[in-house]
Amino acid sequence: MTSLNFSCVLRNFCHALSLSIASMSFYQQFVKHFLHPLDLYRSRGYAQIGYLREFEKSQFYAQEQLKEIAWDRLVRILEHAYQKIPYYRSSMDQAGVHPGDIKSESDLLAIPLLEKTAVQKNLDSLVNPDFPKHLMSINQTGGSTGTPVKFYVDKDCYCSRSAATVRHDRWAGYDIGFPKGVVWAREFPAPTSLKSQVRSFFFPRSLFYNTGTISDDSVFRYNEQLKRFRPPVIVAYASAMGLLASVLKKHGVKAYQPKGIITSSETLEPENRLLIEEVFGCKVFNRLGCSEFSVIASECERHDGLHIMQEGLYIEIVKQGKHAAPGELGELVITDLRNVAMPLIRYRIKDTATWMTGTCSCGRGLARITNIAGRVAGFLVAADGSLCSGIVFATTVIAHRPSLKQVQILQTERGRITFKIACGSEENLTEEDRNYLREHTSLNLGKEMAIDYEFVDHIPHEPSGKYLLSKSTITGGFI
Repeated sequence: MTSLNFSCVLRNFCHALSLSIASMSFYQQFVKHFLHPLDLYRSRGYAQIGYLREFEKSQFYAQEQLKEIAWDRLVRILEHAYQKIPYYRSSMDQAGVHPGDIKSESDLLAIPLLEKTAVQKNLDSLVNPDFPKHLMSINQTGGSTGTPVKFYVDKDCYCSRSAATVRHDRWAGYDIGFPKGVVWAREFPAPTSLKSQVRSFFFPRSLFYNTGTISDDSVFRYNEQLKRFRPPVIVAYASAMGLLASVLKKHGVKAYQPKGIITSSETLEPENRLLIEEVFGCKVFNRLGCSEFSVIASECERHDGLHIMQEGLYIEIVKQGKHAAPGELGELVITDLRNVAMPLIRYRIKDTATWMTGTCSCGRGLARITNIAGRVAGFLVAADGSLCSGIVFATTVIAHRPSLKQVQILQTERGRITFKIACGSEENLTEEDRNYLREHTSLNLGKEMAIDYEFVDHIPHEPSGKYLLSKSTITGGFI
């Protein structure tokens, strides 16, 4: 770290000491204004600080100004993709379109949509061959749409996404330096290396609840842990948080009361929102996000639609090959404006929404969407009678088997599940895939669980626009 950078960190820390913010302890201030920036310097991620400062200001720009900023960035990323990315040059040439032809949003319709399966098949040709490999990292989707995808993100884009997450978290009452409750589909192992242990000691930790095994007793234990841990915000799968609320309400147990609950990764049903808010005594902040883009849109404190991450994403809502009018339901198509290593252009995330008109009463100029419909994961009944979130299969099974293409898990009787697999025919399911599914079914649902297979060419969305990752008809007596 240079002396100039260190002095900047020290100045931030000294400024933090002078602040008198009743809602934050000295330790939280210390983490937010000193340890966190220091950690970002260490990991070469300090650009996040600048992006966060930018986003806190730009969210209050007028909508027209934000549209102009997004359009300028879109034009630049289209030109960059055509010049640097083999896949886009080929697909645009085949479609007879050049970035210079794009003068208005309607012109975008000439650029072919990017499918998840195309990313699976053409990963190498979607990456900028001139971009330094040490400045990008590979990631993959959790498989919550049933179709796992690997992709690359460059360092600067990662910093931008991290800053966007912090900004949107703040709307729900969470900030750097606070602990967090997390209701998610897997356990996060304890730190093992000396570096990770030191970091864990100094930074606020998260309190995790693994939705892979849900029982009344585990819900009660987690609720008591929350009361001792006292995180201001809980981040959760919508259905899992609804189930926790249902268990606590059924048994008359007083729930921990955070400042807010952020639900993400799957569709928030209205009845689940009402139940969660009733039991936990706070507002739910719904969020749309995915691994490919991180935060896409979030509710603010007004809960009047979801503000899109307009400074980093260009969002279209398309219906039958045309852009949908405000209030008209259509499919979300997203272009990443900042990931120059591997830009995803006009990418179908398989969720639907509608545009809202007017300006939110919160004063933010960021455009808003509503009527989000997409991923839905029901609960499966394990061999021992406990419940397992269907998202677990997305994150621990489907996401690691791209050869399966698209998967849906069905359960109509106790002790048996069916994998509905869009690989065409039984001959396309390898023995390695069978063994993997069998092993992880045993881990998540018990060794006694029987497995059936159904082979199809494609698994469609429901008429409502939702994609059912898993569905069980026997959970009624358990929830």
